[in-house]
Amino acid sequence: MEPVRFRPPLYEQRYEFVKSYIDVHKPKKVADLGCSECSLLHKLKFWDCIEELVGVDIDEDILKRKGYILTPLPIHYLEPLERSLTVTLFHGSVSEKDPALLGFDLITCIELIEHLETDVLEKFQDVLFGFMAPKSVIISTPNVEFNVLLSEKPHFRHPDHKFEWSRKEFQSWAMNISRQYNYTVEFTGVGKAEPESKDVGYCSQIGIFSKNYVESEESINDKMNCRSVYKRVLHVVYPSIREEKYLRKVVLSIALPHAYRMKTNFLHNLFPEEDEEETHMADNEKEPCVVSGWFSNLQTPVETEESKLKPPFLEGDAIHVPLETLFAIPKVKKLCGSLNVLRNMMNGEIRISSDGSAIVYPLHGENDSDCDMSDA
Repeated sequence: MEPVRFRPPLYEQRYEFVKSYIDVHKPKKVADLGCSECSLLHKLKFWDCIEELVGVDIDEDILKRKGYILTPLPIHYLEPLERSLTVTLFHGSVSEKDPALLGFDLITCIELIEHLETDVLEKFQDVLFGFMAPKSVIISTPNVEFNVLLSEKPHFRHPDHKFEWSRKEFQSWAMNISRQYNYTVEFTGVGKAEPESKDVGYCSQIGIFSKNYVESEESINDKMNCRSVYKRVLHVVYPSIREEKYLRKVVLSIALPHAYRMKTNFLHNLFPEEDEEETHMADNEKEPCVVSGWFSNLQTPVETEESKLKPPFLEGDAIHVPLETLFAIPKVKKLCGSLNVLRNMMNGEIRISSDGSAIVYPLHGENDSDCDMSDA
């Protein structure tokens, strides 16, 4: 008999299961106990609903080696997230209580419990369901019944496994926990056997625990006073437009290049007899201001009646580009919320008219600085 092989690999199926759960339930705070190489955390950092990710593992060295995959890349500073995201890794034991793991919407334990000695497992279940008490818990563990399909000589799947449970054993353990800590549990799994195989269940069995109560503030406050025992190995905060400095940078990177294009088009219409090639070359010098990323396809304003009534205009020796027209850009409007916010963001970056209604460009200015976002 050929051993069963999974496509995609079983570990990927477990991660996909967690991701599918998150898609439905939208947790904001998620922790992974026994996070090891941080592979699941790395996948989850791209989920829009998640604002806080925490990993805990007993192996400090592996956290230090692999933590870099959770840190922001240069692109995250050029294109900040729309949500806030904090990622933290802790070195510590899952059998120890630490207030850093309180208040979570979801805690995952993917192929963890089979690595725990019996006494540690007993402490772990009380720490997880009694102390941490998240809204939901996902626990996966090997199903020993499936092992006959993996090898001609069934044995534990990993030399560090302290046990591998049958479906009945796992379900009995999980049901006892649900009764003791007031949770509801459902059972499923990943890694199906071929239809012609005997009924051995899933290769990895999964329990989904949901809390049936709301914890009192008094209880939470008591837990918060518990002494911290985990050692923080990594803590990063991703750039987000919820921070004013990043929001401002994104708004200006959309609005200022558009204002410059409006000014340039106005000049072309005002002096059509000027050498087109020279004008084209001048425009090319401004090309570094091209906007890319998640907001690039939203930078063109909707052709509303309001925007049509607010074109650039000449006043004295200056071209005025109305801020109202820039505010009509859908993404700018969404990010700023009000014209006054946009006006405040423009102040100090570019010349604004005395009444605060428009960007002002000298008619014959040679050194426009409206596309310079280096200090934005």
